[in-house]
Amino acid sequence: MTNQEIAVRVLELVGGAKNVKNVYHCATRLRFTLQTGESVQTDALKQTDGVLNVLGSGTQIQVVIGNNVNKVYNELMPLLPATGITAQDQQPAAAEKGRPLDRIFNAISGIFAPYLPLLMCSGIITGLLSLASSMNWIDTAGGTYAVLSAASNTLFYFFPILLSFTAAKQFHTNPFVAVMIGGALIHPTFMALSEVEGGVTFLGIPLIMQSYTSTVLPAIAGVGLYALVDHKLSKVLPDSIRNLVITLVGMVVVVPLTALVFGPVGNSLSTLLGNGLNALVRFNPLIAGIIGGGLCGYMAMFGLQWGIIPIILININNLGYDYFTPMWMMGPYAQVGVALAVFLRSKDTALKQLSLTGFLTGLFTGVTEPILYGLLTKYKKLNLCVILGGAVGGAVVGVTRTKVMAFLFAGVLNFPGYFGPTFPYYLIGMVLSIGVAALLALVLGYEDKKA
Repeated sequence: MTNQEIAVRVLELVGGAKNVKNVYHCATRLRFTLQTGESVQTDALKQTDGVLNVLGSGTQIQVVIGNNVNKVYNELMPLLPATGITAQDQQPAAAEKGRPLDRIFNAISGIFAPYLPLLMCSGIITGLLSLASSMNWIDTAGGTYAVLSAASNTLFYFFPILLSFTAAKQFHTNPFVAVMIGGALIHPTFMALSEVEGGVTFLGIPLIMQSYTSTVLPAIAGVGLYALVDHKLSKVLPDSIRNLVITLVGMVVVVPLTALVFGPVGNSLSTLLGNGLNALVRFNPLIAGIIGGGLCGYMAMFGLQWGIIPIILININNLGYDYFTPMWMMGPYAQVGVALAVFLRSKDTALKQLSLTGFLTGLFTGVTEPILYGLLTKYKKLNLCVILGGAVGGAVVGVTRTKVMAFLFAGVLNFPGYFGPTFPYYLIGMVLSIGVAALLALVLGYEDKKA
């Protein structure tokens, strides 16, 4: 089926355009919020050519498409003119009804997901610049280095502003006021107060000054408070003065509260979360590596990665490195290994094409959802191979304290973020994860264990 035919068929099986309340896409899935779940034909969706799997239930449905999801999404959008949804609305609605935990992860996903490609590309450039400077291939005082360094660091420097924008979308409040709240935290005049001897106060209240560039929690908390104020005051203020009063409150109340409370508390909480994760890793790196490599590769199936990604970003910002990510990435490499084994063993043309695509995509970019939903959910025996392969690789990188220096996932294209003294151990773990998983899958097979 063509991408357009897939889009038409999927829309039909989720109940038609009138049943679609919201839709956006991530790396591999179309994520629908529907008016009602009664019209969804799940079994027919799973049998549709071009659909790898269907997740969720009720009004929250995820249709797993694969690497061409953006093309299917672009074909889907013109079919939804009545909904008012545009291509810019590619993010989950945090206020949708559902379990509290699901709503939290949806909100975190919506805040951070738009920046994942930027985060990874920034990490790649940072890694390459670090390698080039250490090998004396580039003049660190020259213009070339300065321009590329600015390109790689801008996202992190202005993170409070950028996160404020997507947080506002999630909290359904004014994104322009939200950007102002985040921008105030890194305004040069405000940041210069940290150098004042004896400290400074706001209306007599001492200000605990810290650097908020690259921070995550303070801006999000500030925008969350502004959203609460916005929603409450909108119910009682007349239309003629509503926007003016709410914006003024955001500037003279929320910004100071963010500087006085959310900034220091957010930074302290960030440090605590990062230290907590590192303490778990240091307590027993072997066990941490086995668990991280063997099981954490499945986090994407349940959306759990959104609970750990902010902590990884905090670690990289505070420490300059992270121990957990290399362990986690051994799981996706093990998935790449079983895809290779299926390609080598299978005689079915469609299955060989799926497994080869999953192998190449996972090996080079680290995106393994086609393997997760196209192979692992259909052939149960392969999951044992993935768990054991990932555990072996995870144990190696855990014991050797392998580090990542920037926020990156698995994949050859992401190697620059792992460059450093521990990079050889990362390669060893990667090869073992792929090799052990592939060997086990070749020996054990998979055909007699269809789900």
